[in-house]
Amino acid sequence: MEDENFTKDNSLAPNASTVETADADTSSDGSFRNPPAPSTTSSNSGGSGGMTIHRRRLLHISNDGKQQTRYTVPKTTPATNNAANANTNDPMVANHQRRRLGRRNSSKSKFLCCGCPSSKNNTPKYWLGIFLPCTKWLRTYDVRSNLLVDVIAGCTVGVMIVPQSMSYAKLAGLPVEYGLYSSLVPVLTYALFGSSRQLAVGPVALISLMLNTGLTDLMMDVPRDDPTYDKQYQTLAIQTSFWVSVAYLIMGIFRLGFVTIFLSHAVISGFTTGAAVIIGMSQLKHIFGYDIENSKVLYELVGNLIDGIQDFNYKTFLLGAGSVLMLIAMKHYGKSVPKLKWMRPLGPLTVTVVSIILTYALDLESEGIPIVGHIPKGLPSFTTDEWTPISKLDQLWVVVVSITIVGFMESIAIAKQLASKHKYELDSSLELMGLGMANFLGAMFHSYPVTGSFSRSAVNNDSGAQSGISGMVTAILVGITLLLLTPIFELLPLCVLAAIVISGVIGLLDYEEAMYLWRVHKFDFLVWTVACIGTMFLGVEIGLGIAVIVSLLLVIYESAVPHTAVLGRLPGSTVYRNIKQYPEAERYDGILAVRIDAPIYFANTLSIREKLEKYERRAERLLKDRNSEQVEVDGVLTTVTVEKVKYIVLELSPVSHIDTSGLHILQDMLKLYKDRGIQLCFSNPSVGVMERFQSSGLVTEMGEEHIFVTIHDAMTWCLDQMDTAAAAEAAAASLGVPESVTETPEDRPVGDLDHTSEDIEKQQQQEETKDPFAVIQI
Repeated sequence: MEDENFTKDNSLAPNASTVETADADTSSDGSFRNPPAPSTTSSNSGGSGGMTIHRRRLLHISNDGKQQTRYTVPKTTPATNNAANANTNDPMVANHQRRRLGRRNSSKSKFLCCGCPSSKNNTPKYWLGIFLPCTKWLRTYDVRSNLLVDVIAGCTVGVMIVPQSMSYAKLAGLPVEYGLYSSLVPVLTYALFGSSRQLAVGPVALISLMLNTGLTDLMMDVPRDDPTYDKQYQTLAIQTSFWVSVAYLIMGIFRLGFVTIFLSHAVISGFTTGAAVIIGMSQLKHIFGYDIENSKVLYELVGNLIDGIQDFNYKTFLLGAGSVLMLIAMKHYGKSVPKLKWMRPLGPLTVTVVSIILTYALDLESEGIPIVGHIPKGLPSFTTDEWTPISKLDQLWVVVVSITIVGFMESIAIAKQLASKHKYELDSSLELMGLGMANFLGAMFHSYPVTGSFSRSAVNNDSGAQSGISGMVTAILVGITLLLLTPIFELLPLCVLAAIVISGVIGLLDYEEAMYLWRVHKFDFLVWTVACIGTMFLGVEIGLGIAVIVSLLLVIYESAVPHTAVLGRLPGSTVYRNIKQYPEAERYDGILAVRIDAPIYFANTLSIREKLEKYERRAERLLKDRNSEQVEVDGVLTTVTVEKVKYIVLELSPVSHIDTSGLHILQDMLKLYKDRGIQLCFSNPSVGVMERFQSSGLVTEMGEEHIFVTIHDAMTWCLDQMDTAAAAEAAAASLGVPESVTETPEDRPVGDLDHTSEDIEKQQQQEETKDPFAVIQI
């Protein structure tokens, strides 16, 4: 709780009473070694000088706390929170309010609606940095120290992306040249408009698979042998890229990058693992050398693979399996041996060059090993005329939404990690704009959807990339390949392309995360399993839907069932902690202290109420068990006489917000507890919560004296009230007054001193000499 929420009041009780604590010899565990001298107590709460068991507890915790000052929660209104309307003579408070108001005003003035910058930042340089982020790092770019490493990094990624992009294009169901086209204009565009300086965008395996499965379902009404099938499929791929770019740009303009936080890491890991299995299985047809009907579910892929096993081609298998082993070995040694780190990015290029040489020298095509075949030479043509008309938009939007979500998750994850490593800020909304522009301009030149690549971004960073210039160099290499080298890549065997895809998706098999979740959090492991199995056996789109639904259910569950804790006082202190975490914490008969660790709003009010009722029933069961036994205190058998919970203290410091549903439930609980003789108390409400309490009339209904700054103040006050009531009951019993007519401290009018006051004082003095000091724990 912030200091400005409180005002100082030199009193121990809420009605400005003062308790002078007696000196006591306390042991390390909070209990007394020797009974201290009786305390001199002054309280107008009804006469609490008697040494009942509650008074001994009160004295015990007062000595632990060494507190002589009580703070009270001030009346808080919106006007008092405004430093401009504040009227205080305390310069520290005034300065703090001004600082807080300044922070609030600065945060509001930074952005207007829709995420647009305010007029204070309305300068040409600022706007240029928003719409063309590359100008930010170009202003401070050190040519001498950074240009060479950027060129090396760009060349390294370039030799890696050429064979990879061709492989991913085949995975997407497109000709190999579409992979090269998607590695040219989008990569160059992101270097100019992207906010990450090390992220390497382009075709990736997961997006390629999602595009293939989505468009294949859309084309089910067109026969596969139809001459227009390929053309329609390619047009839908370009249209998908266009609409994905529109989705990215809309999300960026309205600053909707936060939506991906609702997908937990367990859900994402399970989804990508399941998708990686589907990707790998779909490429086995090129490794085994015979055609297998594609499917988006695992069991159908396995069945189709077994059905055509009689057409197995061992030559293709040997070349493909050898390429996979070579790629895995080079990746492993490149990551584990620092001196051989150059092997990791050169793996795809190495197997590509070796296989092309073998094909040329041994004429592998004539031996029954399929090759890529003709690749159009030259740069891509303009394709905006293919954006319209969209004949299947009612079905295409599902593919667009799924690719948008997965693409942004994959890109922002690696981009934020790289930005943190290089210590610069990364805006999720600007990242959306960069991806949107890359796909938008790419859709103009035969590109299908692209996003950030984990493997190429890691290689780009390891190669020392410092800016988007590395991406520009990569795009130049792809352009040179399209202009000059396409005849060479026509000799590349298809099984080698499949091997490159398989080696790439092996890194997506996140089995280590599954083992970690099983060891640390079984429920998260269950979530991971549901997402993974759903993706493998129901398809990528349905698997993604399951992953999103599971994530939202987790958010709803965590919100609707907030954590609460029964609190106890740590011996020798005034600190109150969860009794499950600290079993030695002391609890006091008749008082239940509960902490609510979440905002109180319509979704969790019922759960909070049920938990409070459960805690109350549990406390009363413990009281009944203790009432049937006698406790030995300093050699004297004492019977516990507290029969029910009389006070419930709610610790509200973690509660940052409360809505009208929460206020209604608290008012209902207040009336219910009052009818049952239980007093509800609040501890440490925040400014916003206190405003709602006051505006709703809850403060007036329950009484300001029942709202405390600290839970220790609340517990002290409750013990004081119980002690006063016990002293009055004991005095009345000694005079023969029936228990039913005795008054509690809260019922007795102020200043009502009847003829029994002297007798009560004598009874209290007798109790001081009769009962020793003790602390009773539950």
